[in-house]
This record gives sequence, C-alpha cells and structure tokens, in this order.
Amino acid sequence: MTRTDALLRATSVRFTALYFLPYYTALVAEGRARWEWVALGAVYWFAHGLGTESLNRLADRAEDEINRPERTELCRRAGFPLLRRAAFAGWAAVLLLDAVLLVLHPDPWLALFLFLAGFSGVNYSYGLRLSRNRYLAPLLLTFHFGGTFVIGTVLAQERWNADVLRDFAGYGLPFFAVGMVTLLALGGAKDLTDLAGDASIGYRSVWIDLLRRHGSRLAGAMVGSTYVLVTVFVLAGAFPRRFLLWLLLIPVAAALSRCLWRASTPVERHATREFFYQYWVLSLSVAALLYAPHWATLGGVAAGAAFWALTTQRLHWSGGISAATVRTVIALASGSRPAAAGAEPQQHGREPLTPYSTEREERAG
Repeated sequence: MTRTDALLRATSVRFTALYFLPYYTALVAEGRARWEWVALGAVYWFAHGLGTESLNRLADRAEDEINRPERTELCRRAGFPLLRRAAFAGWAAVLLLDAVLLVLHPDPWLALFLFLAGFSGVNYSYGLRLSRNRYLAPLLLTFHFGGTFVIGTVLAQERWNADVLRDFAGYGLPFFAVGMVTLLALGGAKDLTDLAGDASIGYRSVWIDLLRRHGSRLAGAMVGSTYVLVTVFVLAGAFPRRFLLWLLLIPVAAALSRCLWRASTPVERHATREFFYQYWVLSLSVAALLYAPHWATLGGVAAGAAFWALTTQRLHWSGGISAATVRTVIALASGSRPAAAGAEPQQHGREPLTPYSTEREERAG
C-alpha cells in the first residue's frame, strides 16, 4: 500500500459523493447543469472533503487511537506530515475555487454560503472545534445535504427576484427541510463507534443520550421523520405525488431503526454505522431522482453511486462492506443476534446501548 493510498483511505474520500449529489441535483432541477459547474463542483467537493477529513484525523488523533485504531494505523502509514500537507492543499484548492466560482458567478449569497462551507469544515474538528459541542455538532453535520444543495441552487440562478424566491420557497425549501431533518435525526449514528474515545475526553453525544433514554420508540421516530415530512408536503401540494415513491424505502428505514437500538457490541455498532451511510446514499439517490426527474439526474446519481461503491470497497479505512457486515445487519434487523465464535451468547433482554461508565471500564480493561 502506497502512502497516497493510505492517505485516501484514512480521509474517507467517498464523502465527495455525499457533498456532490445535492449540489448537482439543484443544478439539474434549475436546468443549469453546465459542464463547468459540474466539473468545478466535483473538484471542489473532493478538495473540501479531503481538507475537512485531514483536519479531523489530525485533531482527533487521541480519540481515534481508541475508537478507530485501524484508521490511525493508516494515518501512520501515510505519515502525519503528509496529512498536514493534504489538509493545507485541500483548503488552498477550496479557496482558489471559491475565487473562480465568484468570478464566474458574482453573487453575495454565493459568497456567504461558500464562506459557511469553509468555516464549518475547518472549525468542525479544528480551530473552534465545534464538534466538541454536543448541540452544535449534529447541526453542522447537516451541511452534507443542506449547504451543498443551497450552493447549487444559488449557482443556478441568473438573479434573485420575487419569482425565484417564491418558486424556491414552494419546492426547493421543503426538499431542503426533508434532507436537513433526515441528517439531523440520523447523523448521530456516526457516534455509535466512538463511545470509548469520546468518554476519554469527557464528550457525551446528545444523540446517544437521547437514544439511550427513549429507546426503540425514538429510533423509530427518527427514521420515520423523513417519511412523515414527505407525506405532509405531498398532501400540502408542495411535492408532486411521485414523491410518495420515496415511501418505498420505509422497510429499509425500519431495519435501520432496529439496528440503531439493538447494536451493543463494537462489531454491531460498526455495522450499524455503515448501514446508516449506505441508507443515506440510497435515500439521497431516490430523493434526487424525484426532485429532478431528468436523464441528467440519473447519470449523475449513477456516477455518484459508482464512485461511492468503488471508494467504499477500495479506498476506505474500514476495508469496505464484507459478508460479515451484511450478516450482522440482517441479524440485528431480524432480532436473531447470533453470538460470535467463542463469545458468550447474548440475551435478547440485554440493554443495547451500554452506559458511559461501562465504556470507560471497557477502555481501561
């Protein structure tokens, strides 16, 4: 494995797809998916993701030694000096592309959201370290959908006027709201694998706390919030009736809900976290096709999904989705909970999410 390969694996370059798809969907919906916006967007979101994740690896090194030792080992293979250079190069590219975008499309709203993109990316784990704020961190994660969608929407406008604002408020804003609520409700799933490391620095995820307190009912409400909102917007006339096709994902969402509540071992938590990311890509792909039902959208979704699948299997620190991961998710979703080889059989009545005190004992032991 080369140092570059280790760097790309450690920095989760697959997230480029999560940033790019909402941006691209907004462009297609407005009939402005010009090649320069598409090409610049692909490079921009790759640089943004590389810069953000490189800073995250540098800032969270102590916690990652506990939570994700395999990812920290990749960082060592790449070399932490190379990570620092990647962070600098990523953000330097973002600043350069900010200037290019504003020259091509001078707009104060675009300038504002490009600034917010950079501010949130740098200060999430570095700088102000906003990820340590248990209430702000979930909000910042919604940028994966909301911020990139708005930037694509702004780029697609010749100028803002009353008609444009009315159209956005009637269609774009409800779509924005569904994406934001989905990530706000489910984005905390990333914390499932970070309990011990977070406990070591005194951080407690508000998402995990709520799930522990309210259990399976809250897990069901969180995954169901997407479909409730979609149904409400269809009934209110904000979404066309084709959006009811989004409800076909409810069985997948229900399986995720069961996994979120039942996952109790490190293996189960890792599988559930990965299930969340795959669910989000699936939901985002369906949402894009419903919002902008064009051949161009299908092409962008296919390219984004192919990039996501390739980087998940070949360029991600987890090593990709294995048959064991799939079996774990199926077992959690069905409630069978098979015991691992050599392990004590788990009881169905066991508390799925262990207390923070137990996480500290596991770390110390």
